[in-house]
Amino acid sequence: MAPSDILAVHARWLVCSPEEVLADAVLIVRGGRVERVARGRVRVSGARVVDARHAVVAAGMVNAHAHLELGALAGRTPRGGDFSAWVRSVIGLRAALRPHELARAAREGAARALASGTTCVLDIDTTGAAFEGLRAQPIRAFALREVLDAQDPTRTAGALARLARALPRRARVREGVSPHAPFTVSPALLAGVARVARKRRLPVQMHWSETEAEVEWMAEGSGPLARMLGRSPRRSALDLLEEVGLLGPELSLVHGNWPKRGEARRLASRGVTLVHCPGSHAWFEREPFPWREYRRAGVELALGTDSLASNEDLDLRREVRLAWRSAPWLSPVDLWRAATSAGAAACGERGRLGCLQPGSAADFVVFAAAPTTRGAALEALCGGEAAPESVWVGGRRVVGR
Repeated sequence: MAPSDILAVHARWLVCSPEEVLADAVLIVRGGRVERVARGRVRVSGARVVDARHAVVAAGMVNAHAHLELGALAGRTPRGGDFSAWVRSVIGLRAALRPHELARAAREGAARALASGTTCVLDIDTTGAAFEGLRAQPIRAFALREVLDAQDPTRTAGALARLARALPRRARVREGVSPHAPFTVSPALLAGVARVARKRRLPVQMHWSETEAEVEWMAEGSGPLARMLGRSPRRSALDLLEEVGLLGPELSLVHGNWPKRGEARRLASRGVTLVHCPGSHAWFEREPFPWREYRRAGVELALGTDSLASNEDLDLRREVRLAWRSAPWLSPVDLWRAATSAGAAACGERGRLGCLQPGSAADFVVFAAAPTTRGAALEALCGGEAAPESVWVGGRRVVGR
């Protein structure tokens, strides 16, 4: 092993996980992975030393849901409660953009996320342009290829044919799949997605229960969506997902603003991760997110930013602060888990991303802060007092000094 591949990071506070915060510890990295964590002043022969004894060192955050390519629409979409008007605006504006503009937005969004301490992002890619933008940045990413057929059987085969062609392999950008939403994906397309995901072992992410209109159409075939979509399956989305074998740990669902009775317990029992996007939630002036219902059921809750078309920033620390403001009874442990290890669970990387432990990726952030206790260290991360000084992915510094 070359000496340059060995790194010893000395930290005043080392946040290995939300539950484990060590004082005066050393993070030892070899070949881009954490080899071990030691306490006290430890010398490692041949190692490059990073002196962060003035700072908090923590695992890089995992943004569990983003649409980076929609950064091209920043400042051009309506705010407020009219979700249909927002959707029409996004469809029209995006149709006028060229692939290189979407790729540039994804590239710039990834850089913006990295600078704020996010080292991995689950990004929805509608055209393939986001994949091109992501691979131009040192961020770790999952390009979740979006598929939909708007419940139109003439479009189902084409959607599956596009998905059948795997994305090229890249060192830090991996493939996933995102059937858009229960009301835009037919049962036949959902079954096809399930077959592809199982064959290629892909993480799956789907928008779910975002609006009352969606829930009403799925269950009863009535409401504003009936005019656009016609016949409803008259079944819950969770029933459809379970029928095709997708309701499990490989699945993450986004939003979940209107869970029906018993659905939170069902998600928890199947190991599904739920992703909440506080900034986007505020953008649409939605009813309070049902934090307590999901927490009581034991659902794994992660955080995402959604897009700059429905949010003010791509800084996951801001999402943490907004979540804390909306649910002040949440603890810093709860919040930091949602920003790190829960996001790793959403992409099937629990224990490898969003934490610092032997064998995990050496993705970490040096936060400039001088808390005096373990509890204060987590509070500084969640409250925004700690600012990223440098960001490291695979043991390589990618942002800062």
